[in-house]
Amino acid sequence: MEGKIILGGIGSILKYLGILMIVPLAMALYDEGAVSLFVIKTWIIPLVITTTIGVILKEVVGLEGVIKRREGFVIVAFGWLAVAVFGALPYLFSSTLGPVDAFFESMSGFTTTGSTVIPDLMRVDRSILLWRSFTQWLGGMGVILLFIAILPTFGIAGSQLFDREFPGPMSERIRPRVQVTARMLWSMYLILTAVEILALFGAAKMPLYDSFCTAFCTMPTGGFSPLPESIGGYMNPIAELIIVVFMFLAGMNFILHYSLIRNPKKITSNKEFQVYCLLLVMAIAIVVTDLYIHEFGSLQDAFRYGGFQVVSFMTTTGFVTADYNAWSDLSKIVLFALMFIGACGGSTGGGIKVIRIYVLLKCIKQRIYQILYPHAIFVLKSGNKPISEDILQGISAFFISYVLIFAVCSIAMCAIGLDMVSAASSVAATLGNIGPGFGLVSLDYASVPIIGKIILSLCMWVGRLELFTVLVLLTPAFWRA
Repeated sequence: MEGKIILGGIGSILKYLGILMIVPLAMALYDEGAVSLFVIKTWIIPLVITTTIGVILKEVVGLEGVIKRREGFVIVAFGWLAVAVFGALPYLFSSTLGPVDAFFESMSGFTTTGSTVIPDLMRVDRSILLWRSFTQWLGGMGVILLFIAILPTFGIAGSQLFDREFPGPMSERIRPRVQVTARMLWSMYLILTAVEILALFGAAKMPLYDSFCTAFCTMPTGGFSPLPESIGGYMNPIAELIIVVFMFLAGMNFILHYSLIRNPKKITSNKEFQVYCLLLVMAIAIVVTDLYIHEFGSLQDAFRYGGFQVVSFMTTTGFVTADYNAWSDLSKIVLFALMFIGACGGSTGGGIKVIRIYVLLKCIKQRIYQILYPHAIFVLKSGNKPISEDILQGISAFFISYVLIFAVCSIAMCAIGLDMVSAASSVAATLGNIGPGFGLVSLDYASVPIIGKIILSLCMWVGRLELFTVLVLLTPAFWRA
């Protein structure tokens, strides 16, 4: 394994991450009106540190070369850890958060989880809040994928990095060349974000700053908001409707967005998309009916708040418009189940993914028929495409690993003092990159002990990288190969 190639790859990521800190720096300069002490210590110093270390790793220590399979695993896994560490510097240097909390908030941002340890957002500077939202936007389509799109170095062996980071069990591309695919995915992502900003600002009459922050957190299905009450704080039904539409689009496979231009029929015939829509409709029907009977007594309010929360949880966005923690157990268990299902493969959402759930259900059905007709030969398909044994084994291994990690981390969270509901939902919310949980973590994670925050930060990291990109690094065989 070429250590210098790995350091060079991570250095490239950090160098450009530092440059991207210009965005919140410009916001701070606009608000302050001049280069103040706050601007220097919060933005200029972290920018210089991150860029300098990136340049040193890339130009001095790093080595140009072909990124092979093992190097790809390490660059992606530790590249995400590195951006979370250096992305935490503004929180730390501005005295907004302590070291562990700053790392938690940064990891939550880049992994598009949306869990926060800041109990009072009203006291936080606008440039910091913009950085929170911007980190989610960068992490949504993928930090590594962004640099594959813009850096020739990563374009050479981008396939190794693309397959490690782009979510989903079946690797899909728009074009054979991975760099072209990365550019087209990021272009669609950018266009949808811009359209949402215009819709929120123009149609919903939201302030321009809030429109940017909200769109930066909708398309990556992130869930951070500049208001403590999340989207509910705006009390704006038009904004809620716009956000629901874009959460739904963000939860789709982005390859299908490209198909909308080239072959619209491919979307409606896509089995995963059909199941995605079916699950949303079923969950909305159950929650809305339950809320209408037990909570609101108004079908309009039940649909407005229940529908929004269902879409938010299934797409793993985590925006909130009502106190769902006070709803009946039926609605809460539906939302809890959606935390595990998640969005579509190839989307910016987290969770197990709809395509995996669909394939597992097909596998169960096939097994039942195999018992009934032992001499028959069945071929497992997704639509008209046969599913290979290798993909099926991968999906099964992913599901088992996901459940095991959830169980072990939930037990660990209980061991440090959280009640069962808070412990289980905090792990489900962070492992699935959803954000809000139930019980103590329905609003924020400030009350979670330090050890718990570290565990949950690792859950975000492992969940965002689809488990095996990180788990493979824990095997001695990987390092001996």
